[in-house]
Amino acid sequence: MKTVHIIGAGIAGLGAAHFLAAQGIQSVVYEASDHIGGRAAGSIEEGTLFEVGGKNFSSQWPRFNALLKEFNIHEHDAQHPDFHIVLKDQLVKLDKSRTLSGDLRLAMQLGLRGSLQLKDFLGYSRKHADELNYTNGLIQQVEHKWDHKPVSAHFAPSLVAGPMRMFSIIMGAAEPEEVYPSLLTLFTAGFAKGQHFAIQGGIQRFHQGLANNKNIRLGERVERIQIEQGKVTGLVVNGADGEKRIDADAVISAVPAHVFKRLLVLPEQAQAACDSIRYFPLAMINARYDRPVFRDGVNSIMFEPGSVLGHCSANRLYQPEQVRFTLSGAAARKVLHQSDEALIALAEAEFSRRMPITGQLVTARVTRHIGGICAYAPNFTRVKAELLAGVDHIAGLAIAGDYLEGHTMEGCLHSAELASQRIGRYLAM
Repeated sequence: MKTVHIIGAGIAGLGAAHFLAAQGIQSVVYEASDHIGGRAAGSIEEGTLFEVGGKNFSSQWPRFNALLKEFNIHEHDAQHPDFHIVLKDQLVKLDKSRTLSGDLRLAMQLGLRGSLQLKDFLGYSRKHADELNYTNGLIQQVEHKWDHKPVSAHFAPSLVAGPMRMFSIIMGAAEPEEVYPSLLTLFTAGFAKGQHFAIQGGIQRFHQGLANNKNIRLGERVERIQIEQGKVTGLVVNGADGEKRIDADAVISAVPAHVFKRLLVLPEQAQAACDSIRYFPLAMINARYDRPVFRDGVNSIMFEPGSVLGHCSANRLYQPEQVRFTLSGAAARKVLHQSDEALIALAEAEFSRRMPITGQLVTARVTRHIGGICAYAPNFTRVKAELLAGVDHIAGLAIAGDYLEGHTMEGCLHSAELASQRIGRYLAM
């Protein structure tokens, strides 16, 4: 039986292994780090839950929810129902379910133009939530109409500095002048679907379900995918025993685009497409204090332009003493090189300007995602088509990951499913 070689043990790589197993195809997964889960990893250490990236899911995600059922994971925690955004030096609430309906204070801060633009933008995303994706094609209309300029050029300044920046920071650790309207439309369309939860006990329970009975080699970094005469022939892998070549005729790359493009030489147009996909770095601090940090009905704060904090939230609604500080955005990028202690001090000082921290720090973990999270590219439908056209010319290769079907966990699973189907068809030839 032939073996499929998968690069990366994030949710896309683990998902690909799981979908291949469902077809009766065996695989081996190579992971450069010492843990599974990638940028959505999770663990419990000394009684503290550390989730260092994506952890929330929608009740309307078909693949993710089907796998939860398969893994017998039924215990969920509700996601916080609102955000508080720093607008004009004040904390202003944005209710996820009502948006502007009844949120008079938010409307007053945004002004008439900003309020109407936000209502129209969210209304369009909600109305077309099921059609806004890279499969059904409606997103191309948005790209054609709006992607000639970044988000910051299309909306009122008050809206750009507030809710639009909130979306761009959460989506891609990016400023509104660095992302394009189609990308935020995709994000808010997903935001509008169903109810949102986190897995009780941590996202690592889901990863472990995917990883069960799979051949996963931690600490093994793939350096190159070898291609001869238009076909995959092997991998060059660097591990504890040094660099070695492994014969392989079927490979799924499930690493970010900026890693994938280093593994092989793509056709010129596909290489240019891959180069255009942007990633912005961030750091996440999981911290636990000896008394509640969030209070007075606030459980999530989005910070203003110029702050080193992009956003932060209570780890769970019932854990106001546990905080996830995220240092993201332009100002944060200037300090990510500093020590863990310095980043914790910066985060605490910035947070305390809005809500003073009165407790003592018990434990903290700083995780730097220097590779960043994906902010895609303008007119991404065309970019993706050019990239996939280049990959299609290489027999035995498929790609999955955060840069193809949306960088949510559901999007990664979708890309993994498509990649496993492509490889399955190839092996059946």
